[in-house]
Amino acid sequence: MSEVILKCTSLQKNYEQEIIFKDFSFEVKKGEIVAIIGKSGIGKSTLLRIISTLDREYIGNIFIDGINIKSLKGKDLALFRNKKIGIVFQDNNLLPEFNSLENICIPGYIFGKKKEVDLIGEKLLNDLEIINCKNKFPYQISGGQAQRVAIARALINSPCIVFADEPTGNLDESSAQNIHEIILNLRKKYTQTFVIVTHNKGLMSIADKIVEVK
Repeated sequence: MSEVILKCTSLQKNYEQEIIFKDFSFEVKKGEIVAIIGKSGIGKSTLLRIISTLDREYIGNIFIDGINIKSLKGKDLALFRNKKIGIVFQDNNLLPEFNSLENICIPGYIFGKKKEVDLIGEKLLNDLEIINCKNKFPYQISGGQAQRVAIARALINSPCIVFADEPTGNLDESSAQNIHEIILNLRKKYTQTFVIVTHNKGLMSIADKIVEVK
């Protein structure tokens, strides 16, 4: 039986007087690609922020790699997030003053020596077929290349799970398809687990599991 990486039980999110969602439970196993879907404005991104530890105001419990994240605070939470979780945003959020390799490696410098982390970063650049972007800055690369850099950054510390919020939302169809293939390849090569908010039918089609927010 596959190892459970993420388990959510009875999640509820309130905003002012409104209940965004309630009694929301699901689990994700190691190596699964899970797509979170639903109508615009229904709460998908809110759910992703909660399960990726960015939003702490919720009811219920979330276990990541066996740890109840409610038990983590401050520095302990920051270290757990950096080591165990990768996050990819729709807007890649690359730092403009750093080149691609530096953007990828910054989270890794907390845990490892620069030279060793740089070697891992270069391997990821190769795996994602953007080694030619190694020394280029965000303004010098395409949107699809920038999103690959963002995915590599999310992988630098070998996280147990990667969360992505509409990772192909700002890309053309061809670039989006490339991202889909990369996600499949990363799952195959590293048994990497992905939880992805998406409206993209192509991305839904490669998912092992669909979680719908209603």
